[in-house]
Amino acid sequence: MVVGIYPRKSVYRDNSDSVKVQIQLCKDYANIIYKGQNPEFIIYDKDEGFSGKNTNRPSFKELMADVKADVLDAVVVYKLDRISRNVREFSAMYEVFQQHNVAFVSVKESFDTSTPMGRTVMYILAAFAQLERENTSERVADNMRALGFSGKWTGGRCPAGMKSVMKEIGGKKHSYLVVDDETIPTVKLLYKLLLQGNPVTRVERYCRDHGIRTQYGNYFTSTQIYSILTNPVYCQNSPEAYDYFSSLGCSLPDPSLFDGKHGLIAYGKTKTGANGQRAQDKSNWTISVGIHEPVMPFSEWLAAQGQFHQNKMMRTPKYQLGILKGVLRCKCGSKMDVRTYTQNGNTFSYYLCSKRVRRGTAACDSDYVRIGVVEDAFLQELRNIRLNPQSLDLRQPQTNFTDIKNIKDNIQKTEKAIDNLTAALAQAMQSSASAYIISQIEKLDQEKRAYEDELRKAIRQQSEMQNVLETRKEIYDSICYLLDNFEQIDYKGKNELIRKTIKSCILDGQKLRIVF
Repeated sequence: MVVGIYPRKSVYRDNSDSVKVQIQLCKDYANIIYKGQNPEFIIYDKDEGFSGKNTNRPSFKELMADVKADVLDAVVVYKLDRISRNVREFSAMYEVFQQHNVAFVSVKESFDTSTPMGRTVMYILAAFAQLERENTSERVADNMRALGFSGKWTGGRCPAGMKSVMKEIGGKKHSYLVVDDETIPTVKLLYKLLLQGNPVTRVERYCRDHGIRTQYGNYFTSTQIYSILTNPVYCQNSPEAYDYFSSLGCSLPDPSLFDGKHGLIAYGKTKTGANGQRAQDKSNWTISVGIHEPVMPFSEWLAAQGQFHQNKMMRTPKYQLGILKGVLRCKCGSKMDVRTYTQNGNTFSYYLCSKRVRRGTAACDSDYVRIGVVEDAFLQELRNIRLNPQSLDLRQPQTNFTDIKNIKDNIQKTEKAIDNLTAALAQAMQSSASAYIISQIEKLDQEKRAYEDELRKAIRQQSEMQNVLETRKEIYDSICYLLDNFEQIDYKGKNELIRKTIKSCILDGQKLRIVF
């Protein structure tokens, strides 16, 4: 019986049981419940320091790969929340266990999924583990919200043009934001450029051309510029500002605090989840009044927000062109945007490198390429693949094509030899030959373990190869469907199908390479 043991410790400084202790406890427990089945253990212990809030962990992925390859008979953990704290993800994981007849055992909670009661208890405990994590997150959010209403700075990287200082207010020291006189002129320049009608990409280009950098010495990116120009921290706390943020559904302090003498601080603009930080709707923001001076009058800050809306309207495409939009990349790695021009009644559409637009030819020297030229080349590549499916270039897993049957035969032969030597040992326990027989048994046992490791590796490689073949068929079927129905599928449908089928297209001049 092959048992996988999965230990995990979230952080190195916590007071939970060490990985080493968890492994030993899991072994002891497994030897008790699987007594007589001679359990052999595979340890997946590389996830120390990883959080259990999601399944993006190296050893967890290795464990699931072995489950899918039918290497394991059971998985043992010290405690349920070591492997998952999310009911949805845990249910998906356990469904895979069931499909491959793998039992799941928790030492601390003392349940075994081979029984109906064990499965019921497991789901209840998984729900409580998620509830505990969500309650902890809510408590942290409530504390941050309370600090926010008081205008304190809750930590992290300060906004551009600002710095944090410790001030004693009400007999207690807290961290607050104040304007940094040395770096705030750059922020004011960004607002000035935007209010002059420049889109963010042109503001980025201006900063590069004039050597204007962040306070950390890096070039500004469009994302950073947009974040600065939409941050309420620079906005004056006028009564009009109160009305504006109130209309957006933001949480606000007493309106009497909005006297026009200070700047604002916004909390809750992003939320960290399983897939990283995500921007939150403004109705989830908490707006408070800081102690720092306002950088921009409310009227100008609001005009800047209106400029974004105007620029967005100006960028709304009149033509649904560019079926490769979102997957087409320049040779420099940047995404390719679509531009459409009308001249003398004729419409011309091109793909162009977004890096060149923002940073100039010094950053990328790729030319504009007509959409028709690129997409004709793309469709021709798909036609070639349809005629020759073997040309479909997928990354193959590393494999030496080990003969699984031969490995199993070797294991059986070794086990038979061990049985014979064991029988001989029983007859020769009192003779001098017993020491020799025991050493031979130990040697054969090592060989058997090596064969078993090789077998697990071969089964895993075989499973990976099968996945590649299935993926190849899915991609090939999608290519055929797109080519057969190209005229009937609308622009959005073509673009969505292409995004699902390929990872990216690399354009170098007029040479196109498709990556699946």
